[in-house]
Amino acid sequence: MQVSAKVFQGCGQPKPAPALRSARSAPENFNTRFRPYNPEERPTTAAGTSLDRLVTDIKEKLKLSKKVWSTLPYTICKDESVTAGTSNEEECWNGHSKARYLPEIMNDGLTNQINNPEVDVDITRPDTFIRQQIMALRVMTNKLKNAYNGNDVNFQDTSDESSGSGSGSGCMDDVCPTEFEFVTTEAPAVDPDRRGVDSSATQPGLSLLSGSLVCVALALQRLCR
Repeated sequence: MQVSAKVFQGCGQPKPAPALRSARSAPENFNTRFRPYNPEERPTTAAGTSLDRLVTDIKEKLKLSKKVWSTLPYTICKDESVTAGTSNEEECWNGHSKARYLPEIMNDGLTNQINNPEVDVDITRPDTFIRQQIMALRVMTNKLKNAYNGNDVNFQDTSDESSGSGSGSGCMDDVCPTEFEFVTTEAPAVDPDRRGVDSSATQPGLSLLSGSLVCVALALQRLCR
């Protein structure tokens, strides 16, 4: 007590201990890596641009290109140097001759093209290529949504299945459609008259050429001696 009294006399009375903080409302296993941010402390890119603003800009640009293919014919046909006016349709090319286009103009959409004489399409059989592209877009959309919401996503390169990291699949309800992979094939050999040539027919010519090169190399080697 004497030592404590001397310490208090020289250094002053100690301050009372602060009150214990209240328990956190978040669970103990809360992952601070993906904690929510306040608007003033949102993460930014290396250039200092807000990620939220980048996402908004991308959405606006995608909206502008959403109907680019469906509006492309109307945009081109508005040009007077490309098409004639409604009062001069007799001078138009209708696909067969210089005259007015008589068939009915079909509306947009794949279903409406059944009665279009200019388009050969079978809507009874789904296009597997288009379906695969749609599935790939849906998978990537789910992955981007999960990454934006702070979930672990595995962006694995399909060309190397052993690479990549991450524990999350990026798919909703643990159901993932197969991602689309491009498959390429070599074009067959073509002769001058544009007819396909069997690749096996070129093998004898290659063998003869290889043999000739070997003979020339041996002859040159003997001359150098």
